[in-house]
Amino acid sequence: MPENAPSPRSPVMDLMALRSVTELPVTRRHVLDPEVLRTVAVVDRVGDLTRFNVAEVPELAQLSGPEELLTPDEHGWALGHALSLAVEHGQRLWLSEVTPVQLERLRAVVGEELVHIASLDEPGDSDGDGSVVVAVSPRHLLDKWATGSPAQIGYLHTVLEGTDPLRVSRHTLAALREAEVDLVPRAGIVRLLHNPRFLAYATVFIYSSLRALPAVYAPGFRGNPWVLWTIDIITAVPYTWGIIAMVAGRRRRIRFAGFLVTLITFVAPYVYFFLAGDDGHGNHYPGWVVMVVIGLVLATFLLEGGRWLRDVAVARGLRTPRGG
Repeated sequence: MPENAPSPRSPVMDLMALRSVTELPVTRRHVLDPEVLRTVAVVDRVGDLTRFNVAEVPELAQLSGPEELLTPDEHGWALGHALSLAVEHGQRLWLSEVTPVQLERLRAVVGEELVHIASLDEPGDSDGDGSVVVAVSPRHLLDKWATGSPAQIGYLHTVLEGTDPLRVSRHTLAALREAEVDLVPRAGIVRLLHNPRFLAYATVFIYSSLRALPAVYAPGFRGNPWVLWTIDIITAVPYTWGIIAMVAGRRRRIRFAGFLVTLITFVAPYVYFFLAGDDGHGNHYPGWVVMVVIGLVLATFLLEGGRWLRDVAVARGLRTPRGG
């Protein structure tokens, strides 16, 4: 194998890195530092960086001077379009190839503290112009300019006019309002109905509200259906939080806490149901309840193992030159 040939890729690692940041063309052309990308994007795991929340933004390499850009000129409008897409689609990270001259201009326009070099390429690995890959957080850029100079605030007000806030976070919405950006009118209830977290809570709450109804007609049940219903309702919110935390928690201790909360709140209504039965001992759980509990335990281990493998696969993919 030639000395500079890309190292062989494992099909398993490729599968684990599916739809990750490693599929972007810029990450295939360069060797990047996973830790820099993770830190700039403000995520806890490099595996959370996907082809959907990370974007290659060549506009960062084509900026003009601060005064012209913020007027805005054609480059300012191009950057504004990229920023609008980042806001509407929840992009957490921008990547761009820049030459040394472009790097200095980018730092002067955007702010030196917002521009981070992500390349790990050896000097001889570049295309000959000394270009590097930089990482920029569009969220931090928006935060800084929303409270920045009058020219920066005016720029945001101009280029982000008409941005749709339907799925933006409260933090981003506050920054847009700070800059007095004219947004597409969206009622709070409409935004709420498009919030995945709210929909998850609402679904489980409805399910929990109805779960007690079959107990009224269950043979041998001698308990109070209203007590069972109350237990269902009280456990609905922590049960939903547990599921979300177990699947999407950023830290391992949060995911483990989510597993425990999910397990306890799932079992709680059934404990009362069986203790209120004819035998009064709760010794006859149906098999599907036992299987769900076992499934929750196994799912926790599988999720943790899968997350770890994905982190390894994505980090390895970023550090491995593959051409492009």
